[in-house]
Amino acid sequence: MTVTIEVIRDEAFTLLSDMERLELIQISATTRNTAREKGKLSEQYGGALRLSDARYEAYQNAIREGRDEWNRDTC
Repeated sequence: MTVTIEVIRDEAFTLLSDMERLELIQISATTRNTAREKGKLSEQYGGALRLSDARYEAYQNAIREGRDEWNRDTC
C-alpha cells in the first residue's frame, strides 16, 4: 500500500525516519531527496519580492507596525 503525506514540521520527518529504521514504513528515494533539497526558507525566498528601496522600506515599516500592534494587543 502506498500513502502520500505532506510533512508540515521537521519533527514529523524525524519521526518518519525513526519508523523507517524500525522497519515499520519505507520512505521513497524521491521523498528523501526532496526533504534534503528543501533547505532554509531564507535561501528559498530571499530577494523574491524585488522591490525598489522605497517600496522595500514601506514594506518593512508595515511589517514592523503589525508586529508592534500584535505585541501591544497580546501583552
